[in-house]
Amino acid sequence: MYKISYIGDGEKTEFSFSFPFFQEADIKVSIDNEILNNTQYDVNPNDDFSGGLVVFATAPSNGKNIDIFRQVDLSRVIDYQTTSKIDPEDLNSDFNFLVAALQDIQTIDIDLANWSNVHNTLLTKIDYVLSTIEDKMSGGGVLGLYYNLVSVLDGALPKLINDYGSVTEPAGSENNDDYGSI
Repeated sequence: MYKISYIGDGEKTEFSFSFPFFQEADIKVSIDNEILNNTQYDVNPNDDFSGGLVVFATAPSNGKNIDIFRQVDLSRVIDYQTTSKIDPEDLNSDFNFLVAALQDIQTIDIDLANWSNVHNTLLTKIDYVLSTIEDKMSGGGVLGLYYNLVSVLDGALPKLINDYGSVTEPAGSENNDDYGSI
C-alpha cells in the first residue's frame, strides 16, 4: 500500500505525497486512524498523477498522526464494446488499474481474528438473504401467489362460465354449476 505518515504540529496545512494514483478520489487521509471525509481536505495532484499535496483548511492539531494513502476503488473504468476495436492504451490502463487495486489489497495489515469475526457475520447475513430469496422463489412467495390466484379464480370462474360440458355452448340463465370435466 502506498502510504506516507506525518505528525501534525498545529500550524502546517500542506502535506506532500509521492506515489502514483489514478484520480483524486483514490487519495485518502486519516488522522489518528480515523478516515476523513474528502470534503475535509483538498488534493492537488501533480500533472502526471505521481504525487501531489494534501491541503487542509485547518491545520491538524499538534501530535496528531496523519496518514495519506492510496485506496483504489474497485469499479469498472472502461467498457469494451463487442463490435469495437480494443485500444491498447485502454487495455494497459485497465490492467494497471487492476494491478494497483490488487497491490493495495495485498499490503493491508489485518488482524486475522477481527477479520474472522467480520467474515462470519457477513457470511451469516449472506446466508439469511440467500435463504429468504430461495424461500420466495421456491415455496413461500411463489406458491403463496399461486394459491391466492387459484382461490380467486375458483371464486370467479363459476360466475364467468356456466359450463355444461363445453365452453363454446352459450350458458343458460339458470344458476347451475355443473362443471363436468374442465
